[in-house]
Amino acid sequence: MRTFSFLRGINVGNRRPKKDDLIAAVTGPQLDDVSTYQASGNLAFETDADPADLETVLERRLEAALGYEVTCFVRTLDELVEVADALPALGPDEKHQIIFYRSDPGDDARTALAATAGPNDTLRPRRRETIWTHTGGMLDSPLQVMSPPTGWPVTTVRTAGTVERLVAKFVD
Repeated sequence: MRTFSFLRGINVGNRRPKKDDLIAAVTGPQLDDVSTYQASGNLAFETDADPADLETVLERRLEAALGYEVTCFVRTLDELVEVADALPALGPDEKHQIIFYRSDPGDDARTALAATAGPNDTLRPRRRETIWTHTGGMLDSPLQVMSPPTGWPVTTVRTAGTVERLVAKFVD
């Protein structure tokens, strides 16, 4: 089954491992045909393992190889297709980002995230993702999804374009 992992905090600051180093770090039992996609911490691989079990496997392998903790958000191709299919049409000057969670963050976390949103932000919660539509630059938003406050679920964010390109590349 084609599966993906979105790595939090890769290719920012001093965390810029080379493509070959990332592939070597995670290749092994349970993961075949490992590749990277773009330079923003996206891995693609084949596996028969339960995707929920892979987050821990990937995190252990990456920390052992890189020397620092890397949080992983694993999704199957079918899950990414569902996210891409749920994207609403864009209005003028709008952009979509996908906020990924490890597990369903629950209503309290969704309410807290919505409370930090600005007037140019629209949040569409799903199970383990939130579709974030905004106008202006991502950093212009008061949302602080890149550094969640203590107690909030850890997230990583990808552009909808990245998700759509991954789907287009791997769907038959």
